[in-house]
Formats: sequence, C-alpha cells, structure tokens
Amino acid sequence: MSLADELKKLDDLRRAGTLTDAEFTKAKAALIAGGGSSGSGPVVDKLGEQLAEVRYQNELERIDREWEIEKEKYMLTGRYGRRYLPTTGLGLGTAAGGGIFGAFWTVMAFAITSGAPDVGPFQIAKVFFPLFGVVFTIGSIIYGVHMIQKANAYEQAFAEYKSRRAAVDPADFR
Repeated sequence: MSLADELKKLDDLRRAGTLTDAEFTKAKAALIAGGGSSGSGPVVDKLGEQLAEVRYQNELERIDREWEIEKEKYMLTGRYGRRYLPTTGLGLGTAAGGGIFGAFWTVMAFAITSGAPDVGPFQIAKVFFPLFGVVFTIGSIIYGVHMIQKANAYEQAFAEYKSRRAAVDPADFR
C-alpha cells in the first residue's frame, strides 16, 4: 500500500469524524516520518493503532477487489445480458432438462415423420426433425457439463479467496 493511499485513508477518517484535525495532523506527520514510532504517549499510541487498522482494512479491501475481478471469469451471461454464477444444480438441471426434451423431440419426430411419404419435402423433414432433437440433446448435455465445471472451479477459487482473506492477521500491521 502506498503512502498516498494511507494518507487518503487518514483523510477519510478525519472527514468521517473519527479523527480530529489535530489527531489527523499528528497521524499524517507520524505516517510520513515512518509510522508513528518517533514519539510516545496516548495520542501517538492511538494514532498508531488507527494507522495499523487502516493498513489492515486496506489489505482486506485489496484482496476483495482482486476477488471481484477474478470472480468475473466464472460468471455466465444469460438472456438479456444478465450475469450470474453457475451452480452444480443448475448445470445438472440444464443437462437433464435439455436431454429429456431433446430425447422427447427425437422420439416424437420419428413417430410423426415415419408415416410420411419418401418424396418431396417430407424426405427432408424425416431427416431434419429427428436430427434437431439429437443435436438439442447433445448441446444441452455439453452446456450442462460446462456449467458444472465452471461451478466447481468457482467453488474452489472462492475457497482460496476465503483462505487468503483469513490469512491476513491484524497483528501483522501493528
């Protein structure tokens, strides 16, 4: 974290009323001088604690920002551009629902077109209607498996993010 970021945090604390103008001035001087180690007393101790807390919160915010950026690669885009995170259940539902619908379509297409004559446009319909069902079934299953894989990758990345966040010890900033 840069000195400018820490000074901005101090200014935010002053504007929020957490620090008085005098405390802000002392904390700023202590930060510029190297973290407040050049003095003693309750004010300097309080400022040192507040600076440590600011550094700790900034580290957590940095990890959170990185996670928000990383999370984007696991998201899928639905109808109308809505973004969402895939789940294993949604992937299974897509594969099963699409597979069942495609199989039903294929069976019904064979049943309906089996009695059609083998001349003219009926000949094409006998091939394309059942073929659509097969393609739909395969596509649904492939997309469902893709969603399951993305959901598993997201869950693993989320667990890693939580462990990175939990590894940040406030004592390291004191």
